[in-house]
Amino acid sequence: MVRLVLAVVTGYLIFAISAVLLFQISKQDPHQTVTLFYGVASTLYGMTFALVGGYAAGRIAGRRPRVQGAAVGGLIALGALVSLIARPGAGAIWSQLAALFLMAPMAVAGGALMAPRRTPQ
Repeated sequence: MVRLVLAVVTGYLIFAISAVLLFQISKQDPHQTVTLFYGVASTLYGMTFALVGGYAAGRIAGRRPRVQGAAVGGLIALGALVSLIARPGAGAIWSQLAALFLMAPMAVAGGALMAPRRTPQ
């Protein structure tokens, strides 16, 4: 059980730390309007790290990788929803919507990449 929790936490941290680093290094506020290029590039970046996080969770867990990827995706979605609900005042919601509708599903896909392949019979 500890290994499963560690797998999910590690997968989520891969995503979250990469996001914090991106916004710190680029000096962009994820809650403000950005250029189209930056929005697309940072969304693709986030999707990539969500995929890696879901994959890592499945790999670390060693069993039920789809469930681990879904758990990481659920944490990403939960964080985006909390951010949307708790956001004070006016501000852009592009990063939360991207996390909810694009990045969370990529974490699920990352876990699915670790799942054993079934051969048709």
